[in-house]
This record gives sequence, C-alpha cells and structure tokens, in this order.
Amino acid sequence: MTKKTIIVKILILVSLITTMSCSNNKGQNKQLKEQNKQLIKGTIKGLGNNIVVLMDTRNYPIDTVQATNGTFEFEHKFDISKPKMQGIFLPQLSNKNGGMRQNKAYFFIDSKDIRMTGEIIDENLKKVEISGSPVTSEYHRFQASFPANIALKNYEKIYNEAFINYNQVEPSKENLETLKHYSSIIDSLSKVKNQNIVDAIPKNSESIALSAIFYYNFNDKDISFLKTNLAKFSPNIRDSYYIAELYKTLNLKESVTIGKQNIDFTLIDHNDKKISLSDFKGKHVLIDFWASWCGPCLKEIPNLKKTYKKFKDKGLEIVSVSIDNKKNTWKKTLEKENLPYTKLWDQEKITQKLYQYNTLPHIVLISPEGKIIKVNDGLRGDQLEKTINSLL
Repeated sequence: MTKKTIIVKILILVSLITTMSCSNNKGQNKQLKEQNKQLIKGTIKGLGNNIVVLMDTRNYPIDTVQATNGTFEFEHKFDISKPKMQGIFLPQLSNKNGGMRQNKAYFFIDSKDIRMTGEIIDENLKKVEISGSPVTSEYHRFQASFPANIALKNYEKIYNEAFINYNQVEPSKENLETLKHYSSIIDSLSKVKNQNIVDAIPKNSESIALSAIFYYNFNDKDISFLKTNLAKFSPNIRDSYYIAELYKTLNLKESVTIGKQNIDFTLIDHNDKKISLSDFKGKHVLIDFWASWCGPCLKEIPNLKKTYKKFKDKGLEIVSVSIDNKKNTWKKTLEKENLPYTKLWDQEKITQKLYQYNTLPHIVLISPEGKIIKVNDGLRGDQLEKTINSLL
C-alpha cells in the first residue's frame, strides 16, 4: 500500500468519525430540546377535525392546532417549576344567540406530559378529565372538599333558571322575588366558602393549588385582608406564581392609597392623540374610570359634567377613562353623552392593574402635586360638588 493511499484512507476515516459525531450531537441536542418541552395531548369525543386553541393564564391564545378525529397535541416550553392554570378553548362551541356554552377546559402545566379527555354533549364540553398534573388533581380535591362549594353547585342550576326567567322570560314581581331568594342563598354560601378557603391555609400552607384558589377568590380584597392571609402561606412557596402575583397586587394596592403619589399612564383620546396623566400636573385631577355598559357610570355623568362646568376655570380637570372593549361602542356613547372634558380609551385595561379597581365607576381625585386625595368616597352623586368646592 502506497503512502498516498494510506493518507486518503485516514482522511476518509476522520470524515466518517466527524460526520457520526455531528449526527450524534444533533440527536442529543434534539433530545435536550424535547426534554425542555411539555406535551399536552387530548382526545375529545365529538370534536372531529375542528380547531383547538391553547390559552395562557389570562385566557390569551398561545397556539392553535387542528384536531384529527377528535385528537390534538400541543408541544411547548413552560416553566413547570412555577405552575399556573392555563387551558384550551374550542371555538366551534362559541356562545351563540346570547346563550352560554361550556367551551373551555382548565388545568395546571406542572409536568412534561399532560393528558385530557372529554366529550362534546349538546354543544358543551363535558366529562373533562385531566391526568399527569398533580396540582390540577389537588385543585379539584380542594374544591370538592369545601362544604359550601358542594352546596353552591346544588343551587347553581336553580339560580340560573331564576335569572333567565326574570331577565329573559318575564320580569314579573313573582320572578323577581324568586331571583332575590336564590341570590341571597348564593351570597350566603359564597361567604361560607370564602371562610372554608381561609381556614384551609394553615394545614396546607405549601399548597400551590390552594394558593391558586386563594388568588382567584381574593385578589381584589383590601390590603389588610391580603397581608393577614398571605402571611399564613409558607415562605417556601413565596416565589410560586400565584403568591408572587398576590404580593405584586398588594404592593400596587398600597401604592394607590390616599397620600401616595399617583401612577402615570398614557392612553389615546377620542382623536387618537396620546395623552398622559402627567400632562395635567398643577391641577386638581378627577379620574373617572368607567364603561358604556355600566349603568351606574352613566348615572354619574350628569354630576361630573355639572361639577366640571362649575370648577374648570378654578383648576379642576376631569379625565374620563373608558375600558370599553370596542372603540366604536365607546365613541357612540361619547357622541350621546357629549362629555366636555378629556376622554381616554383604555383598550388593554392597563389602568385596572395600575389603580387596582374591579368595580365601576371608580373615581380617584389627585392633588396639583400628584398626590392621591380621595378614592370614591365623597366623589359620587351630590357629594362630588361639595368635595370639590371644599378644595377649590
């Protein structure tokens, strides 16, 4: 064998080794990537080849796939060390003719392999079962263990029937009394259920599932309630998703209390011009958070217009912030009401989080120095003019 032939064979051998090594590395890299992803697989009887949407914890779409004979599959990378409730949405079961459809299923993504089964019955997603998610299983065990929750489910159907009878069938006195009766029962049971949740914390202080239940039931509670009950959860889950979110909420609530500096925001007005709250520094600013579908909000508009007319030349500015979903709906209401002051639209509802309000109208009064003077109290009805008069 010549020296040249030996060199050629060595080069071929090196090339083969390199190719095999690259191939192995690619395979290993692919396996590593797959290990960092979670598989969400489901089979829903009656789904057919329709669309399935994967949602995040805010019900926003993450991904969409088309099912094949009722079976679908999502593969995504999630941080399973901080599980949160997400889910799927079936667009084919969208609400029709004002009727409500059960078109979503929720679960926690806390493992690499989540499986679900279900069935579409009478245009509703029923018989949903989730496997492979310990937190989801624990969540349902808690919900089933609260005595008041069991009673609430028993009254749910009869309350809905009473609601429909009065609001859609006949608004008679008899139907109203029936609705009030069952509303009272629901309210009483809800209070008991809330106490069931709080009572469960000390013995389950490290439960992610219970922290989620607490979050969904109490995130709109006052500062004192949140501080007292968050302290009952173990420090070991302080960094978990829902406890961390609750502490963020608590900090925000504390930042928008009386005496605190206002939080600036920028929104578009009715002419699509960007307006910031800070543009009005040096004036007393009354922020009216509202929506066109809110009856009590519309009822307050005459008071706001009257007060603005009387005090606008004395340093009062009113900033109307609508959280209407549709711009056209908002603008039609503006045309009808003819608001003479600043009109802003909060499409993304950023102010709800910044100013921590869950009910409308929500009215905040700010000093010329940018300090929060009042929140709701004394800012509605006949009290509004008296409050502004005392300041100006």
